[in-house]
Amino acid sequence: MHWPMGYVHVVSALAALGSGTLIVLLRKGSPLHRLIGIAFSFAMLTVNMSALMLYNMTGHFGPFHALALVSLICTVMGLAMPALKPRDWLKRHAVWMGRSYIGLLAAALAEALVRVPALHIDSAAKSFEVGIAAAIFFGLAGFVLIPAFKRAALRHGEP
Repeated sequence: MHWPMGYVHVVSALAALGSGTLIVLLRKGSPLHRLIGIAFSFAMLTVNMSALMLYNMTGHFGPFHALALVSLICTVMGLAMPALKPRDWLKRHAVWMGRSYIGLLAAALAEALVRVPALHIDSAAKSFEVGIAAAIFFGLAGFVLIPAFKRAALRHGEP
């Protein structure tokens, strides 16, 4: 890991994983949900911005940078919904933030497979394959999870 951006990326990713998990588990729409949601949002913005500044693996813009842009869009769109309150804003907020969280889980799995010695993948080419496979897996899982996030938000959220 290269100081300082690599550390910023890892610390913010861990903060996003922790706060995102709490958001999924806690009651939606409560003051605590909002507070932890703000922490998640700032952590995700930091994760994505730092990811866009890391070029150690390839030396150029690559597929993981493209996925960071997608994640950044999801996070910004999720943040925009409660602020702008368009029609069906609560449902849209849950969908966009759900996508942001699922993308984070995909990235975490890919990183774990590359970085954790017990799960280690030994080549850069394999790392790219695993990263793309994790993104596809969690993307498909999103078809199940995002409707559940949406139902929870509508069930517990504000009218």
